[in-house]
Amino acid sequence: MEETHITINDIASYLDGVGLQYMATVGLDGKPKVRPVQYMVVRGGRLWFCTNKEKAMYAEMQKSPFVELCGSRLQENEIETAWIRFSAEAVFADDAGDEAREVKKAIMEKSAIVRELYGNNPDHPLLAVFCLKNLQGSLNNLGHVKGLAERADFAKPVAFSL
Repeated sequence: MEETHITINDIASYLDGVGLQYMATVGLDGKPKVRPVQYMVVRGGRLWFCTNKEKAMYAEMQKSPFVELCGSRLQENEIETAWIRFSAEAVFADDAGDEAREVKKAIMEKSAIVRELYGNNPDHPLLAVFCLKNLQGSLNNLGHVKGLAERADFAKPVAFSL
């Protein structure tokens, strides 16, 4: 797999274009759990997300912070469909800190649903924000399949480590 220089802003731009991603966590029962999520903002060179402190996802990441994320948007010409997949470690911001409040405000500016759910209140006691660190993954193309002949018109997978 080709290693190239991909920045956190490149990944954020790709995720914004996809819209909806799927994040896997280790469930409290030890089994994988996958749910739709939406990347929110980049701050301090990190991707930030949010969740509710009463959700299972929050409890799962408190117990085991390791996650995988996958996202794609199927193109009309399926061969042009790209997808991203990476593993990372979730790190929750300290609710009492300025960083958490600033991230929550930025998320509320971006997301109408978060504004609505939490009453446009960055200090809402159930709103938690987390960033991802130690990203390891790749951007891929559905047309590139191991074991099949490579074609020049298919984008090659690009690995990244941030």
